[in-house]
Formats: sequence, C-alpha cells, structure tokens
Amino acid sequence: MLLRQYAVSWWLILIWLNPCEAMCPHECTCRQSEKGRRRVTCTMGGMADPLPTAEMAADMEVLEIGAPADNWNALTLGQLFQNFKALQELHIRRSTLTAIGMHAFWGVPSLRILDLPENNITTLLDHNFRGLVNLVELNLESNRIDRLPIGAFRHLSELRVLNLERNLISDLVPKVFMKMSKLEVLKTSWNPISELDPEVFKDILELRVWQCRGCHLKRINTQIYHLLPYLAHLDLGQNRMQFLEADEFIDLHRLRVLKLDGNQLPVVLERTFVNNVHLRVLCLARNRIAKITNTAFLNLTNLVELDIGYNKLDRLEADTLHPISEKLQKLIISGNNFGISVIRLALQVTPHVTDLAIADLKLKDLPKNVIPSHVQHLNLSGNYLSNLSDSALPEQLLSLDLRGNPFRGLDDQLILRLEHVHTLHLDNITWTCELCHISPMLFRVNTSVFLANITCMYPMTLRGVSLASLNFEDIKQCGEEVDPNVSELSHFVKNKLGLIMGASGLLIFLVICVLFVVISCVKRHATHNADIKEKEVRTREIRMDSTATAIFVGGGPGGKNEISFKFPLDLTERKLSVSTIDEMKKETMINSIPNGTGTGI
Repeated sequence: MLLRQYAVSWWLILIWLNPCEAMCPHECTCRQSEKGRRRVTCTMGGMADPLPTAEMAADMEVLEIGAPADNWNALTLGQLFQNFKALQELHIRRSTLTAIGMHAFWGVPSLRILDLPENNITTLLDHNFRGLVNLVELNLESNRIDRLPIGAFRHLSELRVLNLERNLISDLVPKVFMKMSKLEVLKTSWNPISELDPEVFKDILELRVWQCRGCHLKRINTQIYHLLPYLAHLDLGQNRMQFLEADEFIDLHRLRVLKLDGNQLPVVLERTFVNNVHLRVLCLARNRIAKITNTAFLNLTNLVELDIGYNKLDRLEADTLHPISEKLQKLIISGNNFGISVIRLALQVTPHVTDLAIADLKLKDLPKNVIPSHVQHLNLSGNYLSNLSDSALPEQLLSLDLRGNPFRGLDDQLILRLEHVHTLHLDNITWTCELCHISPMLFRVNTSVFLANITCMYPMTLRGVSLASLNFEDIKQCGEEVDPNVSELSHFVKNKLGLIMGASGLLIFLVICVLFVVISCVKRHATHNADIKEKEVRTREIRMDSTATAIFVGGGPGGKNEISFKFPLDLTERKLSVSTIDEMKKETMINSIPNGTGTGI
C-alpha cells in the first residue's frame, strides 16, 4: 500500500514538473524545445479529422503537424486553437488543406509564425487571418493559390515575412498588399507572373528582400525600383530578360545582393551598376553574355563575390576587373571559353581571391604558379585533367573539387598533398585499377580516409569494386596505356561490333542454308532429268534393236547392188552382213511355206 502511494506521489510530482508530458496524443511526441518552449510534434502521417487538440496541453507554445511524402494527413483547418493562449508557432504541412476556415485563428493573438506549406490551398480571403494581430511570418509555399484578392492580408499589419513561392499566381493586383507597411521580405518565386504593375508595391515601401526567381518576366518596370528605396536583396534569376538599361538599377542605392543568373542577357553595358556602390554579391551566370564592357563594374568597390560562369565569354580584360580588384574574394568564371592565360590574368588583377571556380573550362593541364598560394577553395571539376602536380595546388588550400576529371590514378606526392585538404570531392572519376595507375593509392588506402571511398571504373571486371577491398593479386599489370574515354568508346564499339557480327553471322548462316536447299533442289532436278533422258535413250535403243534396218551397199561382185541388214541395238558387236539376191529369194521361199499364215511371193 505504501509502495503504491509512493508511486502515485512521484507521478503527480512529474506532472507538476513537466505538464507537457501529462497531456499528449498517442500519435505525437511532447517535449521542450531547445529554447525551453513546450512543443508538440505529430509527423507520423495518416492523421484525419478531428485534430486531437483536446489531448494537448493548454500551455502548448509550438505545434508541428506533418507527414512523410507517402502518407499525407487529411485535415481541415477551423476554429481549433482558441484555447491555446500561449501558442506562438503553428506548422501544418502535407495535410491536404484546401482552405483556411473563417476566423480560424480568432482569439489566438500570441501566434507569431504561421507555416502552411505543401498543402492544397487554392483561395485566400481577408477573414482567413482575422485575429492574427502579432503575426510576423506567413508561409504559404507550394500550395495551389491562383489569385490574391485586394487586401488579402490587410489584417496582418505586423507581418514582416510573406512567402508565396511555388503557387499558380499569374497576376498581382494593386492594393493586394494594403496595410502591410512593415513587410520586409517578399518571396514570389516560381509563379507564372509575366508582368508587374508598379502600383502593387506602393503599400510595401519598407521592403528589403524581394525574390522573384523562375517567373516569366521579360522586363521590369524601373518605376518599381523607385518605389523600393530600401531594397537590399533582389533575385530575378531564371526569368526571360533579354537586356538591361544602362540606368536599370539607378534607384537601388542600398542594394547588397543582385542575382540575374539564368536569363538571356547578351552583354553587360558600360556603367550598368555605377550607382550600386554597396553591392557585395553579383551573379550573372548562365546568360548569353559574350562581352563585358571595360566600365561595366565601375564603382563596385565593395564587391566580394562575382559569378560570370557559363556564358559565352572568350576573353576578359584587365580594365574590366580593376574596379572590383580590392575586395573581391570569390570569383566564378567556370563554363566559358577561357584558357590558362585568361585565368592567370584574372588572378593577377584580383589578388585577394580566396574562393576560385574554374570548372568546365576543358583544361588538360594546370601549370605551376597559376593559382596563387592564398586561394583556399578551388573548383576544378568537369575539366580534362588526367594528371595534376601537387606543386600546382595552392599552399593554403582547404577544399578542392576534382569531380568529373579523367584521372586514372594519383601519384605519391599528390596523395600526400590531398591528405591535408579538409574537404575533397572525387566523385565521377574514371579510376583505372591497373598497377601502373593505382599502386601508390593501394599502398595508402588503409591510412588515407579519402581513398577508402574510391571505386574502380576500369577494367570492366573490376567496375564498382572499392579500392579498399582490392588485393594486389586482383589487379593486372598495365598493357598499352589507353585513355579511359577511348577505352570506354572501344568497349562500346566492341559491343556494337559483336552485335553486328552476331547478326551478320546469323544472316550468313540463313543465306547458306537457303543456298544449300536451292542447290540440292537443282541437283535433284538435274539428276531426275538425266535419269529420264537415259531411260529415253535405252528405250530408243531397244526399239531399234527389235526393228532391223536395211542398208543398200553398192559396188558388189559383178557390179550388182547388195542389201545389208544392221542391228543397231547390238552394242557389243556391230557387224555388216551382205547377202546375194539368190540367198534372199531362197530365204523368202522358206518363210512362205504354207502354215496358215504365210503368203506367197
């Protein structure tokens, strides 16, 4: 009895110390967050209405409802949270919400973050957010919202962050952001917005960050920039912009980050960014830029990062880089038509670069003293490097990306050098596991961490085998050195030739069979005809043998003609018999003896 009372007492004490654990739905977990707030998490999936709020503690501060990708919830959102006066954050995702109920959050003034991504919400109305007087962040990403009515967010006067990314919004109407004067971050990326009316932005003059990436914009009315004097971060990447005015960004004096990558810009004109003296990050990658004028970067003395990768540039003038030379730390020039001379020039003009990307430049060799010793992060991926000298790498290197190069193996000196690199990427390399290529790697595979994950590509018998599992007896000596790409092509050609030869052999065999049958039939037909002819000849001879043929021969004794009988069917002996007229008469008389059939002469 005493033991039972003792257990009950401890249970009550635990409830008093941790009331969050006292009430918790069985499909959820209830605990304190890192910030000491009471948090309820329900992410197993498969939940259906009604949401078990009655089983949750009234002093809950964070509620997170989610589901795995293959087991979504099926919930509706109504007036469920009025009893949770301490609720600060509500996260509901993958729950097939189609709408936000009328006055769903009335009586929950403490809510500061409302997170409803990955649902099926199609329409927003102003009464959906009534009562959220202290909400500072609203996330509606990845829903199916296709339009926003005027004043849709007018009850969210304290809102700072609005995320509308990945919806179906094709138009932003004027006054849609009315009474949102404190909005600082607007995310409208990945919506089919083709045109923007400057009137839309008249109610959000305090905007600092605007992300409109992946829309269908061909032009931006520069009047918009005039209405956003505090804009510091502008992302217009992956749109359809084909040109920039020389004074495009003249009103954005506070701009720090500008991303224009993935558009269709052919040139960067002179003095394009001359009024953006505070710009620190400029991304012009993946356009169609064939020329950057000498004064394009004029006044960008605070630029720290420049990305002009994957354009159509084949040269880069020193005068172009001089305005940004003092503070530039990250330079990305990958994917252009640059050779070693352009790389060397760019690094000479920008002496403080510590992060360098020269990927996909078709480099076959990296000479010594091209990369300065102070470079700490180097991207050489996607080139044609089959060998790399350790002396070509900078002394202060911390990370190196060599993915996609046709290395067969690494020598001792390079392995020792790479062991001191903190971050190393060696994926998608055509390692050739033959002794002449990987012997140094085999000797160090048990002591070097980065070598343990390497797998063979050639020869085919070892493809996919990890270097760590190989023994020396498994590896053959090198024959004639073959470029792995050529080897792969050769293997491909051999396979194709094998298929072709196999098909050709089968075809030849069928042709031979047909010819054999035809020839056999012809021979059989010829033999049959020969037998018929031979039979005909024999029949003719037999008939000739049974019928005597008389031959008259002149010039006999006494000048008289004689008659000879020939028997052609006697094939063994052919004799000429001559009889006189008297003998013939005598023989006739003998044959004429009356016997009932004979006839007289």
